[in-house]
Amino acid sequence: MNTKETLENQLKKLFQFFNEHKINYALVGEPAFIPIVEPRATMNFYIMLMIKEKKMRGFIDLLEAEFESIIPHEEPMRFSSMKIWRVMNLLEDRLMIFDFLLAESKFFKNVIERAFETDFLESKLKIIISEDLILLKDWTKLSQNIGNLDKFYTAFKNKTDYSYLNSSFAP
Repeated sequence: MNTKETLENQLKKLFQFFNEHKINYALVGEPAFIPIVEPRATMNFYIMLMIKEKKMRGFIDLLEAEFESIIPHEEPMRFSSMKIWRVMNLLEDRLMIFDFLLAESKFFKNVIERAFETDFLESKLKIIISEDLILLKDWTKLSQNIGNLDKFYTAFKNKTDYSYLNSSFAP
């Protein structure tokens, strides 16, 4: 199986898993917007989950039962404004990384609620809206994210709700 097929199969399986278990989630980051911005090969995915940290062990147990080789970090990475729980999925000679952003604040919960749903490989996929991606990139203040903002502003120039960006209660 080539890299593209492996990636598609694992993502399809992951999003079907979320949907079957009624886990509220949204795909975050460039992979969600590749057709619009800039194609790239990546095996690292950011997924926002509406799960509190104390429930993550149960979630990871479910994930381990579904996937053959899940390697979770022992605890989340803690930043001033968010928690990210990294889970690796080892596939033969490939490593997929799922960074689960825990939606514990009102802002993150609203990001998931505003996400839109689309068809994806015989499944449904929830993706955050472009305005929330812009807010998240700006908010993190990571140099790579700030550098990518120019591409997003150009790509979404006529599709961005600037009044939303200016009036948002983003952190």
